[in-house]
Amino acid sequence: MHLSEYAGYDATGLAALIKEKQVSRKEVAECALAAIQQLNPVLNAVVEVYPDRAAHLPENTGSGAFAGVPFLLKDLAAFEAGQYYEMGSRIAKGMKAPHDTELVKRYKAAGLLIMGRTTTPEFGGSTDTASLASGITRNPWNTGYSPGGSSGGSAAAVAAGMVPMAHATDLAGSIRIPAAFNGLVGLKPSRNLNPVGPDRGQSFFGLAVQHVLTRSVRDSAAALDATAGPAPGEFYYTPPEASYMAALTQPLPVLNIAFNLQPWLPGSVDQVMVNAVKAAAALCASLGHRVEEQHFDLEATQLLDCIKTIWGAYTFYGITQVSHTMQRNISLQTLETSTLSGYQAGQALSAADLIRAVEFSNTVSRAAGNFYEEYDIMITPSTAIQAPLVGSMNGNAADIDWHSWVQEVCAVAPFGQVFNIAGVPAISLPLGMGDNGLPVGITFSAKTGNDALLLRLAAQLEAAAPWGARKPAVYAGNTF
Repeated sequence: MHLSEYAGYDATGLAALIKEKQVSRKEVAECALAAIQQLNPVLNAVVEVYPDRAAHLPENTGSGAFAGVPFLLKDLAAFEAGQYYEMGSRIAKGMKAPHDTELVKRYKAAGLLIMGRTTTPEFGGSTDTASLASGITRNPWNTGYSPGGSSGGSAAAVAAGMVPMAHATDLAGSIRIPAAFNGLVGLKPSRNLNPVGPDRGQSFFGLAVQHVLTRSVRDSAAALDATAGPAPGEFYYTPPEASYMAALTQPLPVLNIAFNLQPWLPGSVDQVMVNAVKAAAALCASLGHRVEEQHFDLEATQLLDCIKTIWGAYTFYGITQVSHTMQRNISLQTLETSTLSGYQAGQALSAADLIRAVEFSNTVSRAAGNFYEEYDIMITPSTAIQAPLVGSMNGNAADIDWHSWVQEVCAVAPFGQVFNIAGVPAISLPLGMGDNGLPVGITFSAKTGNDALLLRLAAQLEAAAPWGARKPAVYAGNTF
């Protein structure tokens, strides 16, 4: 298999070739390894590669939906027993995972071949994937630009054709922002539709979720088929559908769709994004759906307080645990300025502060819940801005204040955090191109548990306005 052929397939397509024995698993794995070796020096998307897994790959192991398909894990939240798990931080350098997370077990059961770890900003705390521990990750569409964050390494790797699909996490937009900047499909599933255990019952009080970044809607649906559903003893979960892939072929009813251009948090919305949302709304209307402009209100100060309090509390707790495990002091010698400010902010919180923030999340959930009783879908920009230049977010600048840092991070995507707090599914689709020559993402969201409906609409939009032919400048298919 030539690298140009390999890069042209999504994960579902590669799995079919392998199953039909048109190509061997070893050939596919070697293509992935070659793509990473050739492109990673340019993009810095992969922090560690496992070359032995391509060299010693049996042909008769595994029969899952993605048997033999190369895959990368973001170096955050999901980990493998005995492998390094460093989260983009010097304080965690050399740390190894004690066991597989439940999600990783399910990836392996689906037959995915984990080829390495992708870069993340320190503890996922930025919308730009750069860290002192791992360096700067670049956007394959134009290496002078950021791939977004915090799943920027996974996004750059998938967009460039290193692998067809990669793991990603999302606390406040970390799947959807890099999906938007790299021309990918990025689904943030409903709260705990994918498992977060066994080490936790909820992540960031339910704000954080995990899934994948893909080039096609069907890959996102098939991955959800492989991973969705509770493990024994789950704290809470969203019940999964029987099959998300099967749902893609079901006809859509006429949907009530609202488009919203009023961000819930402070942030200047680029005119390119406004135009892209209106174009997406018009496309939905042309497909027969009922579309109008509508939104619901939230108090911005309380919303920002909710985000920075929960984020700060988990930052304090998580860094304390890593410091104890690695026996390293908490200081600017081990942490970047923004992370240390979050640790200190979390340390200063009271129980009342945390309860206030968690209780406000109920206000957000109720407002969203009521809205989605009237509207099936909301359309918003995935980001308020087009992909910025590399270095636009400096998490290690001097004298970073936690409140200001969170506000700056949230301003990149001031619509998206509400969907995390409310626990609703939201998917970014690459429906436009910006005037900087990079992709533009549009987010579609729905009621909690309506992931299948969201994916069905996404498939309809993909068929009506296909994006698969657009390729970045740094792309595995260009090498031969």
